[in-house]
Amino acid sequence: MYMYKKIQAEAAATDIKTLEQLLRKFRKVVAKRREECYQEIGEKQAQKLRAERLQRLLKKMERDRVSPHEL
Repeated sequence: MYMYKKIQAEAAATDIKTLEQLLRKFRKVVAKRREECYQEIGEKQAQKLRAERLQRLLKKMERDRVSPHEL
């Protein structure tokens, strides 16, 4: 809450052009971080799917009485 009041006080003393520039920079940073976060989530999801596929394959091999060590 303190930072909000501080930013609000500084914004009142700053011209609109400077504030618009800061807003554009802020939006770029937010977009970049959001993209990184989504990419990280995507990688985790991909790992999860690979692990699930491997588990299904191992269960099928077990059901067919084939040892993974034999391969």
